[in-house]
Amino acid sequence: AASAEKEGKGARVVSVELRRKFVDFGRQVREFGRKVDTMQGKVAFSFVDGVLVQALKQGHWLLLDEINLAPSETLERLSGLLDGENGSIVLTERGDTEPVERHPDFRLIACMNPPTDVGKKDLPPGLRARFTELFVDEIDGEDDLA
Repeated sequence: AASAEKEGKGARVVSVELRRKFVDFGRQVREFGRKVDTMQGKVAFSFVDGVLVQALKQGHWLLLDEINLAPSETLERLSGLLDGENGSIVLTERGDTEPVERHPDFRLIACMNPPTDVGKKDLPPGLRARFTELFVDEIDGEDDLA
């Protein structure tokens, strides 16, 4: 009889605890519902400038390593940025129709390994022609570092 009484008491405690959690959960669901109602018709995210746009606006130097591994869509967008001194980009993802103002001190530096390496591809000729190319041989010894 004592063990049945303990089980009964334990079941009652669990029920009270479950009821408290269920009531708390119900409160959270109602609060969430109010937030959803408030957000109806509103955008729940915002566009944040990335590193490229920040560098473009603030005149920083930006290094793009392994540029030849970038998707072709990305390379196409960079192409407009390299159109002379006033080259820029338009952030259509943000809904802009005007180009981002390019700071006069902005510089874009790109690095890549030869396209002969496994998985590498060459840059499109039109984009490659917009860079000044420097070839650096492989470093074989300490003398190469001097």
